[in-house]
Amino acid sequence: MKAPMEWLKDFTDIPVETHDFCELMTLSGSKVEGVITSGQDIQNVFTGRILSFEPHQDSNHLVVCRVDMGSEELGGILQIVCGAPNVVAGMICPVAVEGALLPGGLQIKKGKLRGIESQGMCCSVQELGFAPSDLPGGAENGLWHMPDDTPVGMDIKVYLGLGYTTIDFEITSNRPDCFSIEGLGREAAITLGQEFTARRPSVKELGTEETKDLATIEILAPDLCYRYCSRIVHDVQIGPSPSWMQRRLRDAGMRPINNIVDITNYVCLELGQPMHAFDLEYLSGRHIIVRQAKDHEKTRTLDGAERVLDAAMLVIADEEKVCAIAGVMGSENSEVKAETKTILFESATFNAASVRQTAVRNGLRTEASSRYEKGLDPENALRALNRACELVELMRCGTVTRGVIDVYPTHLKPAAIAISAQKINALLGTKIDEEFMRDKLTLLGCTLSENQGQLICTAPSYRPDLESAADIAEEIARFYGYNQIEPTLLSGKETTLGGRTHAQQVVEKIKDVMVAQGFFEAITYSFESPKDMDKLLVSEEDPIRRQVTIMNPLGEDFSVMRTSMVPSMLRIAATNSSRSVKAASIFEIAYIYLPNEDAAKLPEERRLLSAFSYDLDAPSDAAGTFFSLKGAATELCANLGIKNISFEPVSNIPYLHPGRSAKIQLQGKTCGHIGYVHPQAAENFEAPEGTVLLILEVDAVIRASTAKRVYTPLPKFPGISRDIAVTLASDIPVGSIEKIIRKKGGKFLESYSLFDVYTGKQVGENKKSVAYSLVFRSLERTLADADIQSAYSDIISSLEKELGAQLR
Repeated sequence: MKAPMEWLKDFTDIPVETHDFCELMTLSGSKVEGVITSGQDIQNVFTGRILSFEPHQDSNHLVVCRVDMGSEELGGILQIVCGAPNVVAGMICPVAVEGALLPGGLQIKKGKLRGIESQGMCCSVQELGFAPSDLPGGAENGLWHMPDDTPVGMDIKVYLGLGYTTIDFEITSNRPDCFSIEGLGREAAITLGQEFTARRPSVKELGTEETKDLATIEILAPDLCYRYCSRIVHDVQIGPSPSWMQRRLRDAGMRPINNIVDITNYVCLELGQPMHAFDLEYLSGRHIIVRQAKDHEKTRTLDGAERVLDAAMLVIADEEKVCAIAGVMGSENSEVKAETKTILFESATFNAASVRQTAVRNGLRTEASSRYEKGLDPENALRALNRACELVELMRCGTVTRGVIDVYPTHLKPAAIAISAQKINALLGTKIDEEFMRDKLTLLGCTLSENQGQLICTAPSYRPDLESAADIAEEIARFYGYNQIEPTLLSGKETTLGGRTHAQQVVEKIKDVMVAQGFFEAITYSFESPKDMDKLLVSEEDPIRRQVTIMNPLGEDFSVMRTSMVPSMLRIAATNSSRSVKAASIFEIAYIYLPNEDAAKLPEERRLLSAFSYDLDAPSDAAGTFFSLKGAATELCANLGIKNISFEPVSNIPYLHPGRSAKIQLQGKTCGHIGYVHPQAAENFEAPEGTVLLILEVDAVIRASTAKRVYTPLPKFPGISRDIAVTLASDIPVGSIEKIIRKKGGKFLESYSLFDVYTGKQVGENKKSVAYSLVFRSLERTLADADIQSAYSDIISSLEKELGAQLR
């Protein structure tokens, strides 16, 4: 919410510097996002009169102008080369002199254009940051032809009324009162200890007719329209607004259009109440009907789009047609035009949820809907209407008829909250005086009363966020000053210690171990495109094809909840490789969302550890990246106390290379997979072809992990080492060999390690030689060869029978 300081001062005095004001407002709960000074990007631009001009000798579109700047301080008469098509002798236009600064960071210097010196630049309205329609004399293609009575040599910022300060506030959605200059003025007054002056409009009603005789209002949906107020203005004269109003609207972020539209926008900003103006002559029967739309009913809104409505939407209609989508946007069929002579002002309050849903369904989000959906004060509707008519009379652009039509079927009851100074202090941990509390609550607009010895605080109608004693305590705290509240533990909780659960500790441990191994953590969106499944080469029957569709997506690329982490990982890999990152290792712990068989139930949220590695300098036929990532997974499990981890070849995962991937098992159960990305899938995501993926189910890791560690004393007795080398088929993984070694190794087998793998002519085609070193040891005595011979023989025998291995 942008609030010009000049406008805020209509409601309260601000006796402090802007910096101090911003700090105080932030501390009292109205966070300041920034400070904007209008025209701060315009420097050294003045008005000048073009005395004469002549064609440029080396150009068919440039002219050389003699420009009078009005004083010697600005250079007297300057020679400026200009390419605008509307140059006229005697015209006054903005001139950027040497050293000038224009919006966009453009700096003006003396120079030569095709051999002729140019001492500045004559400017258009666009070059000053405005649209041609914003300023009289603005041209779509050419210089700004300013009025003939414009003083020469005048600073353009002074002429345009620039240099004013605007404060940009960040307002939370539960504070609709602060989406107005008056609301922020009230906050400023309480914060600074100044008097607050509310806007109390007075309408002279110089018209001779009664409003009630000229139009009728009917509300057929009182649950969706709480109040509808109208006034009629005759003899309307459409034209530009006065400069002070245009300046305030621009500073607040709105573009001036014409006096009637500007009045409705001005009131919306000032009092937070959106308004609309209808051309009365186009209202059939001069009868306003607030009703729900009919299914498939159509209307063309002011943005030129045809909208198809349904019965869930509230509309403003006359006896024949829809004239506006309530709280969202008006229709073209009753808009105010240049020839309009009689208007009907609307100031109404609608159900917040209804406006929000209607805006979403129509794909419209307007200044009005953004306010209505936060819940507006019905008591403010008539005051805003009167303020608009007061401005009409002030600007002499119409005659207001006598009286007002005010249909108010639904009164909202303000909250009455039982409070006490003792309970508020107990909640805040403070010792604030009750008189201070009463004073601040009264300034906020609350009404205080006694009921059976209990203090009752009735919230004002413009504060729907005040619902409980905790809300009142928060109001007291922010004006007392958060920085004055001493930090204390909750009463009775001094000895309570917090801590992470086992699952949380494991997740943190996973992150620490992955980072320690050189991985970077990433965070990605949970939304993805349904087209990602095609890129992953997933079949139509694959369960991950079933995705949860988002009702209000940001776009097609974010229209479903992800059922796989792989697209997110591959996109990160693609981004890094496209930015010349030659090697990367990245991980993420996040959820995938698997639809429930029962559509009425929420999807299953499954947490996964996903990681990838690639190295663009590694040979394409090498497996180093795979074994590095496999080693990272093994090291992770070791750190978590997980011993029974195994890898087995797999070829049915569509996005992994069928001959270079494996499933991961913990304690005999499959809980993930690892492997090179399928070349086609990598190409679809523009990821490096040598990317290796790792996917692990976090819950399975948590269940298998343990914090217990068993101490093993140093051995007192020597061990016996035996080497075993066998030849077997080259497609048999070494994991199968190790499984037999563990199973048949007996009670004395202490460890085993692979130390050689050989392929070549000596072992035959499609064969490989694998060699292991085995260590046998007893903790109680020195072993003899006979003690291990049986286990050693069992290992060899099992390798021969189960794997077809031959001892070398």
